Amino acid sequence: MAHPYVVNPRLFSAHAGSSLFRSAMGAVAALVLGIGMLGSAACTVNPVTGKTQLDFMGETQEIQLGKNLYPRYTQQSLGEVPDPRLEAYVDRVGLKLARVSQRPQLPWTYNAVNDPEVNAYALPGGKISITRGLLSRLDNEDELAAVLGHETGHVNARHAAQAYTRQVLAQLALLGAGIYMDAHGTRNARLYTVAGMLGMQLMFASYSRNQERQADQLGFEYMTKAGYNPEGMVGVMRILLHEGKAQPSLLRRMFADHPMSSERLATAEASVAAEPPAVRTRPIRSQRFLAAVRHIRETRPAYDRFAKARRLLARKKTAEAESLLEESVAEWPDDGLLRGYLAGAEAEDGKLERAMQDAQRAGDNAPHIFVVQMLAGKIFLRAKRYAAAVPFFDNASRILPNLPEVELLRGEALEGAGRTREAARAYEKVRRLAPGSDASAEASRRLRSLGMATAK
Repeated sequence: MAHPYVVNPRLFSAHAGSSLFRSAMGAVAALVLGIGMLGSAACTVNPVTGKTQLDFMGETQEIQLGKNLYPRYTQQSLGEVPDPRLEAYVDRVGLKLARVSQRPQLPWTYNAVNDPEVNAYALPGGKISITRGLLSRLDNEDELAAVLGHETGHVNARHAAQAYTRQVLAQLALLGAGIYMDAHGTRNARLYTVAGMLGMQLMFASYSRNQERQADQLGFEYMTKAGYNPEGMVGVMRILLHEGKAQPSLLRRMFADHPMSSERLATAEASVAAEPPAVRTRPIRSQRFLAAVRHIRETRPAYDRFAKARRLLARKKTAEAESLLEESVAEWPDDGLLRGYLAGAEAEDGKLERAMQDAQRAGDNAPHIFVVQMLAGKIFLRAKRYAAAVPFFDNASRILPNLPEVELLRGEALEGAGRTREAARAYEKVRRLAPGSDASAEASRRLRSLGMATAK
């Protein structure tokens, strides 16, 4: 649903209201923005349409890009849902669809992520995620198959590769225009170039309407081939429309990523009506699905409050967010993600002792969620509890290696804990990872303060 290649700023908007939350996820955004591959231009045959098209991203690059991006996007989406059985179930349903698709040889992987918003997205090369916000609103496996089939369609039709090629061509055009304007002394040439780049980002921030229609058609094809009742596609469209009416801001977001939802519902209904009775009357698969999603359906009210709290934090309404998070944590005290955000809100509200207690427990309960580890580390660093901060930054670095911001904070914690040689090595790593950046300049300053030009 969200575009898989151009980084969607909405993924970070819920953190934007506070420096603590912003720093916890900003490092991931910077890394994802920095990942890109420019392949040699070639004409390739689209595996879905059979038509020849200009392509700057070959299949090998597509697979590698998806492999590189998947851990980052999973952590942007607040990590995998901590339920191995659910993860295996989602992957199993997705693989059934992939096997009947045009590209069964891709290294397909499907997972469920903790983001409480209603969404799903596909990365190049067959890496697909569905959020717990959407998963908790589905009623059966047929609807799950419709969502995963739609995203599988985007991958098979190589929509990300097409967007990437258009983006490269647009960048080349802007570069040529900039050179021309500079050569001819055009006034405000830089302003025009920047405006063009912003316009280009908006242009490629979502799939086109035709791509959405194609993904719907392909998803419908896959789910019926895999033995599902196509009414699942109709059910998904109704859920999206219902959620959009309940939350107008969500409706705007869905229309940005998935335009013409009413039209798509009507198309799905017509497609079902055109199927033979034997397909339309297939049993709806509810029992196994409801057993698999039982916990996330039980926790949905708490995570709906969590979603509201994140939006309040973005508007710096910390006290209101804290109240919602307290309610959710009281209901699910061992949920590390909920408690981690509560700790962050408490720290923003100046309740540092309580924040440290909650951060410690959150970090222990959610060892594989990057944002929780970063929030905990930042909270202890703010309290100058340097030795306590180090393990959290170590964990964050293990989850997503080679993020300059993480290494800089880790170095600061190590330095404060008196582990100067390890701190110096962390600062030197920052300089290698991000030469010329603000983080590199700060790392160099700290190395000089330690009396070291480089780490020993």
